[in-house]
Amino acid sequence: MYARPNIHHRNLWSVESLSPAEIRDVLDTARRLRLVSRTGHSGAPLRGRNLALLHETAPDPAADGLHSAAVGLGAQVSHLRPADARISGSAADSATLRMLGRLYDAIDCESLPPALVADVARGTGVPVFNGLGHVRHPTRVLAELLAMQDHSGKALDCLSVRFVGDPTSPCGEAMLRAAAATGIELRVASPRDRWPPPELWEALKAGAVARGQRLHLFESADQAGDDIDLTVDAANDPPWPLSRRGAGPVGHDRSDYRQATLQAMLVAAIN
Repeated sequence: MYARPNIHHRNLWSVESLSPAEIRDVLDTARRLRLVSRTGHSGAPLRGRNLALLHETAPDPAADGLHSAAVGLGAQVSHLRPADARISGSAADSATLRMLGRLYDAIDCESLPPALVADVARGTGVPVFNGLGHVRHPTRVLAELLAMQDHSGKALDCLSVRFVGDPTSPCGEAMLRAAAATGIELRVASPRDRWPPPELWEALKAGAVARGQRLHLFESADQAGDDIDLTVDAANDPPWPLSRRGAGPVGHDRSDYRQATLQAMLVAAIN
C-alpha cells in the first residue's frame, strides 16, 4: 500500500530530533494513509501488533487520538496504570519492564517524567513514546503542516505562513523548528517579550534548510503583512484555526489529519 519510513522511536519525542527527510517521510506516509482511508480499504499494517497505553487514567477510546489511530491500523490497544505496572515515582521494576517488552510491540507513556520514559524504553527494548497522542506533544505540529500543505496546494518550501501566537509554547517552538527544517517562510507575530531567546532564533536561522530570510519576527500581525498563503491563529494548543488569504477560515475539522499523522508515526516506529 505504501512504503513505511523507518524512524527511531526516540526521534518522535520532539520535532528537533527529526531530520528534514524524516519529516517529509512522515507527512508523505500520512498523506497516503489519509487518502486510502477515504476508500474504506486502508488495510491493517499493524494487525497482530499490541500497543500499551501507560497512562494514569484510562483514555476514552472515542476521544483519544492515539488509541483510535492504532486501532485503525489493526493493532490491539491495552491500558495500563503505571502503579499497577510497578512504575512509579522515579523508579521502574526491571523484571516488569522486561515482561512488558515481551507482551507489547510499543508503549506510550503519558505524563511520566522524561527520565522514567527513557528507563522504560531501555528496559522494555520496544518503541516507547512520550505521550505521542497528547494535544501538547511537539509532534502535533506535523498534522498542522499536513493541513497547511493540503489547504495551500503548495510544497512546504514554497509556503508562506503568518503565525500569530506564543512561539515559546511547546507547540509554538516545535513550529519554529519544523519551519526551519522544511523551508517554510514563517512570520511570527508575537509581543516582543514572548519572542524566542536570541540564541535559539539565530541557531534556527543558521540551520534552516532554505537559505535567505525565511524566518521573521514581528510584534503584531499587521507588521507581519498580508502577502502570505496562510495565517495560523495559535492562541491555544493545536489544532490551530487556519485562514487563507482572500478565502477566510479553512479546515475547521481537521481530525483526519491528526489521525493520519499519528498512524504514520506508528508505522514508522513499529516495523
